[in-house]
Amino acid sequence: MIGRLIRFPIAAAIAAGVIASGAALEAQLPPEAVMLDKVKIPQTIGPGRIDPVTLADVGADAVAWTWNGIEYKGSAASKAEFAKAPEEHAAAHKKELYVRNFMVAMSTIWCPITDEVTPGGRKQVDGHGLKWESCCSFCDEEMHPENFKEALNQLRKRAETSYELTGGKYTEGAKSPVEGAIDENV
Repeated sequence: MIGRLIRFPIAAAIAAGVIASGAALEAQLPPEAVMLDKVKIPQTIGPGRIDPVTLADVGADAVAWTWNGIEYKGSAASKAEFAKAPEEHAAAHKKELYVRNFMVAMSTIWCPITDEVTPGGRKQVDGHGLKWESCCSFCDEEMHPENFKEALNQLRKRAETSYELTGGKYTEGAKSPVEGAIDENV
């Protein structure tokens, strides 16, 4: 990890929506500063977009079915397979859904180049189905999706850890996914 410290005006950090316990984030932070049990992840990807058996995106030919009040979509074969072990498939689907929502929300929080928490307002790049944001001008030069493969793996691991810590709880209406989730002692 590159040990740089770049100061941002408090107004810019507030405008970016990155707030920790009332104080604006003024510099990159190490990833350990984010308390994964306190993140505020919105549900932007709904359950009908992920096949509960294959855990892949649903295709145009998807069929729908309801189990325990949740509408699932997938192939006809997935529907038949789901019926054989619905609790198992529903649990795996719930986890994958949270992981994907976490990754969408947090890809602009962690710089994919330095793995530091970014205060926001820098260059954004689409890659691997996510929008990523750099933390500084140095990283702007390296913002190419081929450089994000390790960042994608790290983000998924953090999402899985957050799922275990939160039980997959979503929070709507937060200004930032790290609002109230920054450990100021790190």
